[in-house]
Amino acid sequence: MNDEESTSGVPPVPIGSTDPNRFEPRLQLGQGGMGIVQLVFDRLMQREVAVKTLRHDLPGPEECAQFIHEARLTGRLEHGNIVPVYDLTTDKDGKTPSLVMKYVDGLTYRQLIERLHASPSDEGLYEALRVFLKVCDAISFAHERGVVHCDLKPENVMVGKHGQVHVMDWGVARYQEEPEAPPEEPQRGKAAGSGRRDERRFGTLAYMAPEQLEGGRGAIDVTSDVYGLGGILCVLITGEPPRRRVDDVADTQSLPSFEERRSPLEVPPELRRIARRALSPVQAHRFQSVDELKSEMKAFMAGGGWFEARHYLAGDIIIRERDKGSEAFIITSGVCDVFKARPDGRQQLIRSMGPGETFGELAVLTRKPRSASVVAQTDVSLRVVTPEAVAHELERNPILAAFLSAVTNRFCDLEARLDASKE
Repeated sequence: MNDEESTSGVPPVPIGSTDPNRFEPRLQLGQGGMGIVQLVFDRLMQREVAVKTLRHDLPGPEECAQFIHEARLTGRLEHGNIVPVYDLTTDKDGKTPSLVMKYVDGLTYRQLIERLHASPSDEGLYEALRVFLKVCDAISFAHERGVVHCDLKPENVMVGKHGQVHVMDWGVARYQEEPEAPPEEPQRGKAAGSGRRDERRFGTLAYMAPEQLEGGRGAIDVTSDVYGLGGILCVLITGEPPRRRVDDVADTQSLPSFEERRSPLEVPPELRRIARRALSPVQAHRFQSVDELKSEMKAFMAGGGWFEARHYLAGDIIIRERDKGSEAFIITSGVCDVFKARPDGRQQLIRSMGPGETFGELAVLTRKPRSASVVAQTDVSLRVVTPEAVAHELERNPILAAFLSAVTNRFCDLEARLDASKE
């Protein structure tokens, strides 16, 4: 990064003033750690804009330079899902910098999630996830340009009335090639939405990745934003950020447990798995890029997310002959053997099955006892199919649901006829 982009010292390029009567303040929209955001009418362009102004109690050159750094950095990230910057100017005093941005008329992502939790539905969940994919697009774009956001949370995402999605507040974003800052004395955290903001640690405590909590910048990279995206998923799933006690930052290696939190939603197992991986305290265990996270999310949304992933070791008995069961299985990796008991009590190998093959479906359809045993020949990964999971999957596709229901009814009717003929 060149000297002009430095966040320390007085900015080398002066900020021009503007017509003091151009902007007509209308409403304060919010206040953060560094600035106050107002809804303003731009008389020249005849439109409403959002103007973020450096707080008057932060008059120092460091704060001014940091504010200008945010403006320039955001202005360079021209993407449909990143808030557009129109201008960088001064307040009427000619000294306090102001950032003129697009005004997004809508809700924060936090408010959208709260609406979903108040009235849960599968369609509402997938609508929220489509917003999440657009956030991923914005952050992936920033990463391609060497920028890490460092403060991802639902409050920093705006969703417009017509579906526009904009990632906001790039105030603590940094270029990945920035040198590590020298050690500083801890500063008092400032209120910033859900969780306090700690300027030394560059972010919001409730959502910070462990490497951010430790206070050093050297380890911060794109996986730090992956953790932030995982934090957004955590709020979507549980209504709470990853770190509920923002004053307790000593345990940086803990992984949020979704099982210990009551979710307002019925959450697909695959969505929980994706969130857990994104929130791994170990950077190497997270998705290594936002694109990788997005790819798995899109695959989940395409279907099958309600089918839980389950793993067995070689030699494990997956189902037993004559047991009653309500689960069917799809093999995703490994090999399984099918055995049937002979009259003398010995087990006879019927066949072996590999990836893509299914078993146990008769028990799901007919609720009858298992007709054979299945044992893992190798380590095996399966997807578990239950009637409830199938119902969730088919809820999004009523035509396929009607077809499958007809096929199932005919199959069960045929089974009943065959049983009757044996009597």
